Amino acid sequence: MEIASNEPVGEVENMLLKHTDSGKLKLTLQGKKMLDFSNDEFPYTQFPDGIKVEVYEYRNDKTEVTTITANAGTLYDQTNLVDLKGNVKIITSDGNTFTGEQLYWDQTAKWIFTNQPPFEIVLKDPKTKEEVGRITATVLDASEDLKIYQARNPDDTFISKSKQ
Repeated sequence: MEIASNEPVGEVENMLLKHTDSGKLKLTLQGKKMLDFSNDEFPYTQFPDGIKVEVYEYRNDKTEVTTITANAGTLYDQTNLVDLKGNVKIITSDGNTFTGEQLYWDQTAKWIFTNQPPFEIVLKDPKTKEEVGRITATVLDASEDLKIYQARNPDDTFISKSKQ
């Protein structure tokens, strides 16, 4: 039996995928429903009912976790690009956050970008975890850890510490 390319070849409910490398956990991916469109001309995997990704990095005997959630997500196999939509939120290991309605994530380049306002980035002091800045803008290009970013048409608020 042949399946039309606009129909999924597989469907999984309550999925949890764990990716390891050299015995270390690198990534977990969770979704209530996963649809596999690997039979499509441009293969992709769809998470129509929510997606949660946790990216693990190991530095100086410390495990750092960045968490990404969205109402829906599509992973494109050939480009390694992820399209996240609806209530997108990234929380980095040092407490910086991104919230918005749409975000693209280039897994190969470890880069995120969007041109769907409104979005907001909240920056925190890595030591104290206190908020030090808030950025809203119309376009964002950034490293996935939000340490490097360019925001166009920004409306920024930065909190200076007064000396006492």
